[in-house]
Amino acid sequence: MRFKIRASSAAVLLCGAFLSTVFAEPSRLKVKDVRFTPTPAPSTEMEMVTPYTTSEAIVTLADGTQRTFKLSYVALHRSGDFVGGGYAGLVVDAKGAPILETIRDSRGVSGRGPFMSAGADGMTLLSVPGAGEGTLFLVNHLEYDTEAANTDPGLPPVNLYARLPMALNLTVLKQDGPTGRLTPLSISNVDLSGVGGVWIPCNASTTPWMTHLGSEEYEPDARVFEKKPLEAMNLYLGTAGKLASEGGANPYMYGHITEVTVKPDGKTEVVKHFSMGRLSFELGDVMDDRKTVYFGDDGDDVIRAMYVADEAGDLSAGTLYAAQLAQKDGANFGRFTIVWIRLGHATDAEVRALIDKGTRFSDIWEVAEPAAVSADPGKFKEYRPACAYTGTGGSTALEYLRVKPGMEVAAEFLETRRFAATLGATTEFTKMEGQAHNVADGKLYTVISYIRKGMLDGQNGSRPRDDIRLLGEKEDLDGGAVYESNLRGGQKDLGGEPIASDFVAVDMEPLVTGARQPAGAAAGRFDKCDTGKVANPDNLHYSEAMRALFIGEDSGNHLNNFIWAWNVDSRTAVRIFSSPIGAENTGLNVVDDANGWAYITCSIQHPGAAEDLSGYPELVKTSLRCKTDQRGWVGYLGGLPAMGR
Repeated sequence: MRFKIRASSAAVLLCGAFLSTVFAEPSRLKVKDVRFTPTPAPSTEMEMVTPYTTSEAIVTLADGTQRTFKLSYVALHRSGDFVGGGYAGLVVDAKGAPILETIRDSRGVSGRGPFMSAGADGMTLLSVPGAGEGTLFLVNHLEYDTEAANTDPGLPPVNLYARLPMALNLTVLKQDGPTGRLTPLSISNVDLSGVGGVWIPCNASTTPWMTHLGSEEYEPDARVFEKKPLEAMNLYLGTAGKLASEGGANPYMYGHITEVTVKPDGKTEVVKHFSMGRLSFELGDVMDDRKTVYFGDDGDDVIRAMYVADEAGDLSAGTLYAAQLAQKDGANFGRFTIVWIRLGHATDAEVRALIDKGTRFSDIWEVAEPAAVSADPGKFKEYRPACAYTGTGGSTALEYLRVKPGMEVAAEFLETRRFAATLGATTEFTKMEGQAHNVADGKLYTVISYIRKGMLDGQNGSRPRDDIRLLGEKEDLDGGAVYESNLRGGQKDLGGEPIASDFVAVDMEPLVTGARQPAGAAAGRFDKCDTGKVANPDNLHYSEAMRALFIGEDSGNHLNNFIWAWNVDSRTAVRIFSSPIGAENTGLNVVDDANGWAYITCSIQHPGAAEDLSGYPELVKTSLRCKTDQRGWVGYLGGLPAMGR
């Protein structure tokens, strides 16, 4: 099978060098400033196929003295590793049994398991009171699996995207007090049977009350899967070939924010927050009021959403909003003001009841095709246009919709993007991914990983709105951007009603932007975007103590993806980590203080993946790929003591 437990001797030696780094003694440093030295871009084949950092943190203390701490990348486990009774990345069904074969497609092709996903993604490092001295928990997503051996040995490997249910791993960690080093004691699969399993779990964040807040990306289109079995999740449930109406997987169960609570004994409780809507969630980021949450909505023609819970620390009931932008300037990645449209209020229980009673797409919507509307606009004057996914993400299509009487709550919370479009929300966003916030400065950071299609001036086509009209050269915009928003209280929604939050984003301006690769660049001979700048940001996390925004790339424009530290005071980005070719930097999170130590969690997803390297020269697709260990990594950047301001 593809994910054998092996590693090249060079990789083992290099990993050993990482692990042998001497850590500083534990202390909570009162800091004035933290700067990182840069890790050079890869220049040798070994550097291209191996994760590494050479960066140091230069810490200026409150008394003006300086200390220097060397970073090291520590691998906790790789896909397929067996630790304390469980396998990292193992894909299982609702009974906890390994899945051994995918459903056969229309050509009769299936993939052969067991499947050990190399797609490590969202990750949280949790300190749980009562768990015991030195015990920490790590929850990490497995977003998807890339490929597997064909059940017919004479045929090529099978692409597995959206063909399997996915998993969450729980790792019990032992923290060494004097060094801060984390050692995995056991790995297990989080029991997801109570929520029907998870669909393409992507990024994650840690709530202020120390739970894991996960996500489900590219929600399956309920219009399509009303008449077609959702076979990936049928595999999980054991209902192969069945529609939702026949007892099979219901598409409305997927595309939600998922919260995992870890108990001191390592047991878990899992809930899906249906009242937070249904989107292509990248993650949910909870603000300092413990009520307001911002989301990434990944893909094309997506929205910007905000949720305000009824009670602090309880995400089971609240009000959902969608943004409407007004462009002030289309140049230099654009500048906008934001007003918020109230979509509706609900509880998790109310929305779950709609799913459990078998609500279908056709129960919620009356639909008209664009050709019919064009031929007789008067007949469909009450229908509103929306661009919607067709299947499981990717391309979108224009349709005209009208909510059926009495189905408003179902439309608001099960068809959130479609419903937001009918109310006039901005729907031209593309690849909206990471979210992070800066409490001290009252800022929210939002990633647009790829700027394309409806966000470009003159490229709106048949889309229902044209709120975003960015100007500039495609080669520069291709690198994406991190946008900054100011957070304010005392705001009203578009209908004039007060918004019960002091953390309302009121504008959106570029903070970190990419650019084309300069001619004759000394580094990055295979890169299309500037190797010395952030390209296609994805994961984000802000450290209050270090006053740094950590940015992880998911770029097809950098052969090697990087992690950067953006200092909000100097407004400069420094590369601090490089991943192997074809890999995405995922699971990015920062813990400023866990028992006297700081950690930057970092996973490496699908290194050497054929699909991600398909556009590169043969040297990359064959020679370098063959030298890349294609198992995923779950780990962290260590070497930092706890810090505070």
